[in-house]
Amino acid sequence: MGSTNTKYEKEKDMTLFKQIALMLSAFLIIVLSTVLLLNFNTANESVQKRLFEDAKNTASSLSLSLGSANGDIVMMSTMINANFDSGNYQYISLVDIDNEILFKREIENTKIDVPQWFIQSLDIQAPIASANVSAGWSPIGLLHVQSDASYAYIQLYTILKNLLISFSILAFFGLIVLNLLLHAVLKPLKRVQLQAEAVARNEFIIQENIPRTKEFKDVVLGMNNMVHKVKAMFDKGNEELKRQKEMQYIDPYTKLRNRKYLIDKLPEYLKIDATSKGGINMMIAFSGAIEANEKIGHKNVDRLFMDMAEIFTNNANNYENAIVARMNGTEFSIFLPNCSSADGLLLAKNMHNSIKNIMLNLDLDISTSFISIGLYKYNYKQTIAQLLSCSDNSLIQAKLNDTKMHIEQADDAIETMDKDAWREIISNAIEYNKFNFISYKAIDTKTKKEAHNALSISMDTGKETYYFGQFMASANQTGQSIKIYRKILDMMFTKPDKMLQYSICSLRLPYDFLNTPNTFGHMSKLINSYGKNLPFKLIIEMPDKFISQNSKLVKQYKNLLQKHNFELAIFEFIGESTDYQYLQDLRPNYIKAEGSYFLDQDEQSLNALKLIADSLNISLIATGVMDIQTINDLKDKNITIIQGLATEMIG
Repeated sequence: MGSTNTKYEKEKDMTLFKQIALMLSAFLIIVLSTVLLLNFNTANESVQKRLFEDAKNTASSLSLSLGSANGDIVMMSTMINANFDSGNYQYISLVDIDNEILFKREIENTKIDVPQWFIQSLDIQAPIASANVSAGWSPIGLLHVQSDASYAYIQLYTILKNLLISFSILAFFGLIVLNLLLHAVLKPLKRVQLQAEAVARNEFIIQENIPRTKEFKDVVLGMNNMVHKVKAMFDKGNEELKRQKEMQYIDPYTKLRNRKYLIDKLPEYLKIDATSKGGINMMIAFSGAIEANEKIGHKNVDRLFMDMAEIFTNNANNYENAIVARMNGTEFSIFLPNCSSADGLLLAKNMHNSIKNIMLNLDLDISTSFISIGLYKYNYKQTIAQLLSCSDNSLIQAKLNDTKMHIEQADDAIETMDKDAWREIISNAIEYNKFNFISYKAIDTKTKKEAHNALSISMDTGKETYYFGQFMASANQTGQSIKIYRKILDMMFTKPDKMLQYSICSLRLPYDFLNTPNTFGHMSKLINSYGKNLPFKLIIEMPDKFISQNSKLVKQYKNLLQKHNFELAIFEFIGESTDYQYLQDLRPNYIKAEGSYFLDQDEQSLNALKLIADSLNISLIATGVMDIQTINDLKDKNITIIQGLATEMIG
């Protein structure tokens, strides 16, 4: 609602160019109109004066001619007729000394070929000229002559048309020249306007062409200075955050990921709509480090750790989304989504043998210095603490085992339905539009106001209602999740929920769906066809992994959303990118991360992230907030917008 009003106000605002153009155009038209009116009035006076002069001259010359007729009325009538027919007269009359008409010739009523409005607006009255007529010294009478006013009307109308044509041409070319001059004079101001609009969109544009006009020059230099400062603030935050993340997420010696990175990354795989239902977490420990240092020296032990890291990385590369991390000085973790127990054991044996051979080549005593590998088969329903605890326990068992390997498996919850049953229910829901939207509020704890509505979905079969957490994992496993997201997008745009009118709503779209080849085309068609009729403001949330790794495709999404006044936002943010320039390029509405992520960050990292966010006007939102204590802890770190069950506790 607010954005609509803002847009309307922008449309009502008149630009400086239009204001100056209208003012000067009005002035030019007034001047030309005044000159035209003065010219026409002068022509009118001249024509009316000519009417009298013509009548006067005719009366003078004709009176002399009539005197030569010695009072012969017939001859005088002939002379009067000859003059009347050869000129433009209203009437010519001859009266005697007793004011009796001797002869009169008057024009008949004729239609003047001039618009009636013109005649009515002028109302020309031709003056009457008189002259005495006498034969010698004997007076005959008085001659009256009046010119024909219709001639004056026609002449003046012709003059008016010519004046209008001339002044229209002058006005047309004058306005063109005026427009060109204004464009030339105000061109620097247009660049300032574009720069100001870019700043409002958090874009950093430096204007290189400095205008010579002092006022414009001062404004441009001021804008450039402000943009330089904001860009410097972003660059400083970017460099600091990169440095902090490298320190926090990368083991400085082996260049592997560390324990903190693994813990921050695990929520992506331990959640309801995880694309992977489970996999293997492998814990590897090197025992006898002290003995090894005494036997072969620190440098060789360090080289051994480097070789081990290379072996772990090479073997894990065969699994998509694998994470190899150094947990501490002598322990490593290999997290393998979608890895089976059999494949995990085979991989562990191969790595164990490879490392054992390297140790033998270094003349290490493998009875005192050895590696142990504990494998834990996890599932997506477990917590991070459960996964790490069970993985550590499996490693302890491996150390006690003669083979130095051990595998444990999580107790899978008993599914109420098998895959085929879920596939049938979900297929039916997709075919018959059995999905409904449910909204959860994101609240600003500082203002106690709603930031937006986060949309989720439920599936109503008629007999039972299943919520997102109950069916989405099965939808992923049966390969139906992409169809579900296509369906709910169709529902959102073609049959929008009127209950959400005038609100701000966010919809989270997963990596696999966004990365599917035909998804962008499908969304483009929906948004272009129905986007303008959506009764609420829409924010599309995309995972940080997708945004940071697919810059070209994400820009297409950004342009599509921006065209229809929709927003783009980020979720599942853990700051794992090597550069945060993509945040400046895309300028998301907000960044969502787990509340635990914000709380676990050290002061330098969080301040760097806030510096970037502030410079780009990006909000930071904590998700999964479950209790008041977490809300208070987040407030202490100045994270005020939250999402989760704790929103219901905010008064």
